[in-house]
Amino acid sequence: MDLGAITKYSALHAKPNGLILQYGTAGFRTKAEHLDHVMFRMGLLAVLRSKQTKSTIGVMVTASHNPEEDNGVKLVDPLGEMLAPSWEEHATCLANAEEQDMQRVLIDISEKEAVNLQQDAFVVIGRDTRPSSEKLSQSVIDGVTVLGGQFHDYGLLTTPQLHYMVYCRNTGGRYGKATIEGYYQKLSKAFVELTKQASCSGDEYRSLKIGESLNIGVVQTAYANGSSTRYLEEVMKVPVYCTKTGVKHLHHKAQEFDIGVYFEANGHGTALFSTAVEMKIKQSAEQLEDKKRKAAKMLENIIDLFNQAAGDAISDMLVIEAILALKGLTVQQWDALYTDLPNRQLKVQVADRRVISTTDAERQAVTPPGLQEAINDLVKKYKLSRAFVRPSGTEDVVRVYAEADSQESADHLAHEVSLAVFQLAGGIGERPQPGF
Repeated sequence: MDLGAITKYSALHAKPNGLILQYGTAGFRTKAEHLDHVMFRMGLLAVLRSKQTKSTIGVMVTASHNPEEDNGVKLVDPLGEMLAPSWEEHATCLANAEEQDMQRVLIDISEKEAVNLQQDAFVVIGRDTRPSSEKLSQSVIDGVTVLGGQFHDYGLLTTPQLHYMVYCRNTGGRYGKATIEGYYQKLSKAFVELTKQASCSGDEYRSLKIGESLNIGVVQTAYANGSSTRYLEEVMKVPVYCTKTGVKHLHHKAQEFDIGVYFEANGHGTALFSTAVEMKIKQSAEQLEDKKRKAAKMLENIIDLFNQAAGDAISDMLVIEAILALKGLTVQQWDALYTDLPNRQLKVQVADRRVISTTDAERQAVTPPGLQEAINDLVKKYKLSRAFVRPSGTEDVVRVYAEADSQESADHLAHEVSLAVFQLAGGIGERPQPGF
């Protein structure tokens, strides 16, 4: 590790005084003008992670749906997963280190993670269409090269496409070709094969029964509509689990199952198939008798449609189209399977959001004293109702969610819970008012 070169380059990507950032579910996100030093340092970190895992690591420059003036960065682990939690901590520590502490932090990470600094490193980089993204990508490249890493800059990519590239490169091309063309070919081939089977298969193939017992689970957050949870548990007979808000929490829980399906209410999510299940299904597609072999082949194509480690709206759309065809359902019939309960989300300004602490996947307030009891009493007033509160991760507000059997009831419950938060959790400004 050429510490002198790192110090020289780091001075060209100086950290603004007093800026503190936290690596979260979406990586780092803030105003683009404050991110140059973070990008350089994430290039450094990606090289260390690549050396440690002996694998290709991805760096995506994006702030997703944030305003154009924002930007962000997140790292992609070897199998297309989100960065491991222990390395999220390293990312936060490195991003916030003062210039004089940079060398020490890099050495600490290398020693703690037993990084072989002589190991080759390879990093792939993608970016979104923001005006700031190209320059920030170059800062990542500066960090990669100063530590002796090699790189490939894919330029404009969606985040799921970069996850795909990383996964392909680390599986020797077995998953697919690590190119844009390879990405589209993989999705289109699986979709065409599935829809062909739908047109020629009878009802006996529409249940995907291959004679294997699989451990299946659905993972949601507290924001999932209660009707969806009841439908899954009572009609589909599928176990449902709840985690804290943030796709990384759902992802980690979903990894516990042979097939884990997770989605947040904002649309983030996918289905995960364990490596053992993938192998079992591929073997079944080759070895079983005709009917079960066809069913296994269908499931194999469904697996290929899902971008394994990150939610991909394109692949999700295609797999839903294919499954509806397999099941003989129209979009209207699918939409009518259950009806969402009316709900309302509000936020309450408080002096310090840290006065709110929660448990039970954020569905129960622990502090301040008396708040959860007040919420429980309010919920009892309405049919099919529930409500919870949680502190915002980015600003001094408390987020309120309520649902009930009618929109009027959901609105009233949300307002009453907001008042309880205002009174018991140090609300500031104008008291919450009814009316939406």
